[in-house]
Amino acid sequence: MTFIEAIAREEGFEVAGSLAQRRNNPGNIEEGEFARTHGALHTDGNRFAHWATPEAGFQAMRELLQIGYNGLTVAEALNKWAPPVENQTESYIANVCKWTGLTPDSVLTNEVIG
Repeated sequence: MTFIEAIAREEGFEVAGSLAQRRNNPGNIEEGEFARTHGALHTDGNRFAHWATPEAGFQAMRELLQIGYNGLTVAEALNKWAPPVENQTESYIANVCKWTGLTPDSVLTNEVIG
């Protein structure tokens, strides 16, 4: 499983009817400038962006990780992506590492991101 697939899994994208799935937003990327410039549909006042297709959501997620997280360790990246103030980040890191075979100290590169 790639890093982005593991994030999508942790964000609930594989769960039928989940917010991530309904919004074609596998990483639960927040609405904002990045989302709008990467193809998100118009805002409906929801905190999370909405893409037309799952592929578009995955592409936006990939690009966000490549430009804003490349070079960080898995632990650093996931503390930034899913901060402890609103997530169980240690569990998130453990799950992503288990599913990908990475370690918390693995450094993200475009190849690792997926």
